[in-house]
Amino acid sequence: MSENKAILSRAFLVFVPLALLAVLIFTKLLSIQFIEGEALRERAQKEVVREMNIPAERGNIYSSDGKLLATSVPVYNLHFDPVTVEEDLFFEEVSALSKSLAAKFKDRTWASWKNELIKARNQDQRYFPIGKDLSYLDLQEIKSFPIFNAGRFKGGLIIEQENYRKMPLGKIAERTIGRERKSFATGLEGAYSAYLKGKDGKRLKQKIGNQNWKPLNDQNEEEPENGLDLICTIDSRMQDIVHNALLSSLETYQADHGCAVLMDVKTGAIKAISNLGITKNGTYFEKRNYAVWESTEPGSTFKLAAVLALFEDGYADLNTPVDTENGIYEYKSSLIKDSNGKGYGKTNLREAFEKSSNVGIAKTIIDHYANQPQKFIDRLYSIGLHQSLDLAIKGEGKPRIPKTSDADWSAISLPWISFGYQVSFTPMQLLTFYNAVANDGIMVKPRFLEEIQSHGRSVEKIETEVLNPAICSPETLEKLQILLKGVVQDGTAQSGKYSICGLAGKTGTCQLNYWKQGTKDYQASFAGYFPTDNPQYSCIVVVNKPQGSYYGSTVAFPVFKTIAENIYRNSPQEVNTAPANSFTSLSAGDIQIIDPEKLKAMPNLKGRNGYQVLSELENAGFKVRISGNGKVQWQYPSAGTELSTEQLIELKLG
Repeated sequence: MSENKAILSRAFLVFVPLALLAVLIFTKLLSIQFIEGEALRERAQKEVVREMNIPAERGNIYSSDGKLLATSVPVYNLHFDPVTVEEDLFFEEVSALSKSLAAKFKDRTWASWKNELIKARNQDQRYFPIGKDLSYLDLQEIKSFPIFNAGRFKGGLIIEQENYRKMPLGKIAERTIGRERKSFATGLEGAYSAYLKGKDGKRLKQKIGNQNWKPLNDQNEEEPENGLDLICTIDSRMQDIVHNALLSSLETYQADHGCAVLMDVKTGAIKAISNLGITKNGTYFEKRNYAVWESTEPGSTFKLAAVLALFEDGYADLNTPVDTENGIYEYKSSLIKDSNGKGYGKTNLREAFEKSSNVGIAKTIIDHYANQPQKFIDRLYSIGLHQSLDLAIKGEGKPRIPKTSDADWSAISLPWISFGYQVSFTPMQLLTFYNAVANDGIMVKPRFLEEIQSHGRSVEKIETEVLNPAICSPETLEKLQILLKGVVQDGTAQSGKYSICGLAGKTGTCQLNYWKQGTKDYQASFAGYFPTDNPQYSCIVVVNKPQGSYYGSTVAFPVFKTIAENIYRNSPQEVNTAPANSFTSLSAGDIQIIDPEKLKAMPNLKGRNGYQVLSELENAGFKVRISGNGKVQWQYPSAGTELSTEQLIELKLG
């Protein structure tokens, strides 16, 4: 009896857990069927069928002269569902299909293709890869192959389109056009991505194993909306001129990198921009957007801002005497030197600027601002030079003009700032300043975009934005323009004196690592505009770490000159011819012989025959710079100004 009880006890111990387990299983089945069932079925459906994004076609980017700069090119990935194909059709045509595929792709024999296609059908493989990244022409050819030509429902061919970005004109302005990736975006592609990308569509796809997804049908659930097109400011012809001129200089001097930017004076439109850096094998490519990104000490091109301050505050004029001594000046135990090693002796502010005398500019600044340095800084701030341009293209380097309260301000900061050290700007920021001088004192924001379009229809036109309506007074502006023309006529850029178009600007040479011992590196630059009579374009050229020569006059200015002359030569010009009697028949009012013995003050020459006046002034011992034809419309100095025989007189005729 006790033995039977023991057996029953053990049976009970086994039965009870099994019974409880059965109850739990049954309860779970009821729960799945009636409570969780719908949610689980939906989850299962999502695991095998999903609504996936269909990328919209990205908009195109065009140059201002209608050239296609960036576009989306479709490529096709093809797969095959052999199970969809009727059995008779499949086995009748599989050999012919295999031969066509072998002839097209040449990566395997037709027998290999046939074996794999049959194997895929037998194994119920419904997403067999045929080809990847194929062109539209490839697609049309493959659609004509046996079996595939039965149509999209019976032929089993699965077509999936992707787009990749292509630049039809090659590397032209590559950094400015930019790229968009998942993790970053650059240039116009990044700045205006919201317009370019459009709106993605939706399509149902079914999972068929190994993370492969097959479209459930040939139609999208929601069609994508293609992106808008951008018309940028770049002119492809001008871009080619700028690129090749810069490249030639970089190759000649084996520079580390450089940039050149061409801007429309009135609108701020960037007509060309080239950024080139050297590779390990000595070739150049668009490495970084140096014009927008790289903020460096500019050197002598900043002297224009220094003399602007002097003129605006009433401390100096073009003829203010300056003693450059022997080209070396000691200030607060620091030596300021002129690049020629000997200075220019006793001269005036005009010649000191034209010859780019560090001593001449620094001494004049010290004379008037040594006891009030913040006034000089405030004047620079009033121009707007301390502010970023807030360009559409991201990555702009920050400008810097130190204040007297800054930690790095020292006793020698004032003179060093006057010739372009201890301040920093990007080429684009400095060009914006020079462009304002060419644009009657109006500082406009550089822009890269003209218009946004949809299928050729204008959606939005980009207007010119004024940053500062007047960087200085008209009187100061006139003097600045005279100085910049003088640099080319009589100063450091005299190689452009007889250019086919009037050139104006300033050379710059900056030592990059002056605080270090050993080999020195330099930056050569030139900023200016052309033509001088009616400025159309401003331009800056910056060449970093050239080998051999490193002066702005020999490395950067020739690039500027080449750009200006090529663009001027290829642009329609307004012909201004003088009347036939301009030089032979003078009216009574023109017969006013200038007596050099009595000429102590500048006479009023307006309305007189220009070439008679030129002859008389030169006979009187004056240097004269003249532009145009006909009668005097403008003169410098103004009537009544005291004259000396060292005075340079400027006349504009019309």
